[in-house]
Amino acid sequence: MLKFLLALSVGALFVSPVQATDLYPATKACVPGKPHCERWTAEFKRSLALAQKGDHVAQQTVAFCLYSGCHGAVAIDRVASCSWYLVIADSGAATVLDRSNLRNSCQPMTPAQKDEARALSGELVRKLYNRAPVAGDQI
Repeated sequence: MLKFLLALSVGALFVSPVQATDLYPATKACVPGKPHCERWTAEFKRSLALAQKGDHVAQQTVAFCLYSGCHGAVAIDRVASCSWYLVIADSGAATVLDRSNLRNSCQPMTPAQKDEARALSGELVRKLYNRAPVAGDQI
């Protein structure tokens, strides 16, 4: 059983972000009484599509929603949020606010979570910008 769990946890590091979002949708069903949920669900889906094409503002929205949940519209995933903030930092267009958000979202995580976020961001950088991520740890 231990070997199975180890293989499963190691295998999770090698799932591409696109596959991960296909397997585990980030949006949630909106609960009645949450007026902004449906709007944020639509905004997150639109932003995710644009973020995967390299749009900086859309990447900021995706990272923020994965961190905060965007009024209950998105499942909180701190590792995915951190990985998007790493992509933003590696894009060459990062602002001071982006770097602050990177620190705030990534620093409280465990070393294993940080490693997973680095692996996911590396795959995203390769996919989006057709290059290896910039060397050096930004967390």
